[in-house]
Amino acid sequence: MPDQLRHADKTKGGMEEMVSPFTESETSYSPLQLHFLGQLKRLLPLRHEQSGQINDEGVRLIDRAIYSTYCDAVDLGVAEEAQKLLHRSTVASTKQQGEE
Repeated sequence: MPDQLRHADKTKGGMEEMVSPFTESETSYSPLQLHFLGQLKRLLPLRHEQSGQINDEGVRLIDRAIYSTYCDAVDLGVAEEAQKLLHRSTVASTKQQGEE
């Protein structure tokens, strides 16, 4: 499972500050939990990167996908990890906006 986690870290985009909030020692995640955490980790930078390039409806669709994925992660018992990803995404977005 650590290989799956590493694969989830290799998202395309410019938010390298988003480091995985869970450690390699926490390998008790099921493949389904890893799927939704990885999906959330992929969607969060996508929203930031695309917000200036797509219309409001497109951003809203990405937001809904993030919310749905977050709800799935909560239902699967990985709410804390999902919240850490959301928090780190918010912090990274705020930092990048401050630099512009």
